Amino acid sequence: MSAPAPVRLLVGSEELLLRRAADTLLDELRAGGALDVVDVRAADVRERGLPDLATGSLFGDPRAVVVRDAQELPTEAASVLLAMLDGPPPEATVILLASGTGRIQALARRVKERGGRTDVAPPRDWEEQRWAQLVADEFRRHGRSADKAAVAAVLGHAGTDVATIAEKVAQVAAGAPAGRVSAAAVDALVVGHGSRGSFAVADAMCDRNPDQALELLRGVLEAGDDPVMVLGALSYRLRSLVAVAGNLDGGAVGLNISPGQARRLKAVRRNFGPGELTGAYRELARADYEIKAGELPPAFALERAVVAVATRAAAAS
Repeated sequence: MSAPAPVRLLVGSEELLLRRAADTLLDELRAGGALDVVDVRAADVRERGLPDLATGSLFGDPRAVVVRDAQELPTEAASVLLAMLDGPPPEATVILLASGTGRIQALARRVKERGGRTDVAPPRDWEEQRWAQLVADEFRRHGRSADKAAVAAVLGHAGTDVATIAEKVAQVAAGAPAGRVSAAAVDALVVGHGSRGSFAVADAMCDRNPDQALELLRGVLEAGDDPVMVLGALSYRLRSLVAVAGNLDGGAVGLNISPGQARRLKAVRRNFGPGELTGAYRELARADYEIKAGELPPAFALERAVVAVATRAAAAS
C-alpha cells in the first residue's frame, strides 16, 4: 500500500463541510495520540509564507498544517507544495481547504494523481437519507444522539442549509434534557416555537403565502423575538433576493450567500413580478419607520408589512 499523500486537498462550496472533512482527516492523523496542528488562511501565507514543513514536532508528535481558502494560495506557495509532492516526505501533512481550483490547477492535478484529493459536497435537495445523516453526525459532534423524528424536526426548522442545520443542532444539543433528543425537545428549543424563527417568516413571505407568513410571525413575536430583529431578517432575505437576481457577489454587498442558497433564491425570485421587489422594499421601509417612530404598535406594523409583501396584488401596487 502506498504512503498517504503529504498534501491533501478538500474541495467544496460549503466551508462548514470542508471544516468537518478536515477534522476527520486530523482525527485519522492523530490516531488516538497527540497531533501538532497549525491552522492558517491563504491570506496569512501570502503575508508570511508557508509554515515550516520540514521540522518535526518538539515532542515527536505528528504535525499537520491546515490551509483554508487554499484556492487563493500565492503562486510561490503552490509551487513549494507541488515540488514537495515529488521530493522527500515532509514532517507535516498539509491539508488544503478550497472552494475551487482555478488558481491552483497544477497543484490540484498532482494532488489528485497522488490520491490526495477529496470533493466535499452537501447532499442534493432530494437526498433525504444523506440530509438525515448530516443532522445525526452533527448531534454526535456534540456528544448527543437524536431519534428519527428529532432529525426530521431539525430539517423542518433549518431546511437544506448546512450552516443553519449546524446552528440548530448546537442550540438543541446544549439545551435538550439528558438522553436521546426527541422531536418535542427540538420544537421546544428552536426559536419561534417550531416556526424556524424569523427567517421562516421571510421564507413564507417570499413564497407569497400570507396566511402562513402571518401565523409564523405571530409565533415568533409570542416567543419574544424583538420586532426590529424580525424586520432585519425580512430585509436580509429581500436583499439576498435582489443580489442573486442581479448576479452580485453576496460578500461584496455584506451578504453571506452560499451556492446552495443562491440556487434556492433564484427559484424564489420568480415569485415576484416586475416592480414587486421594489414594492416589497417600500413596505418594509414603512414598517421600519413606524416601529422606530412609535406611530403604530410594532407587531401591527410588522403584520401589515408581511401580509402586504406576501399578497401578490398588494405587492404589485
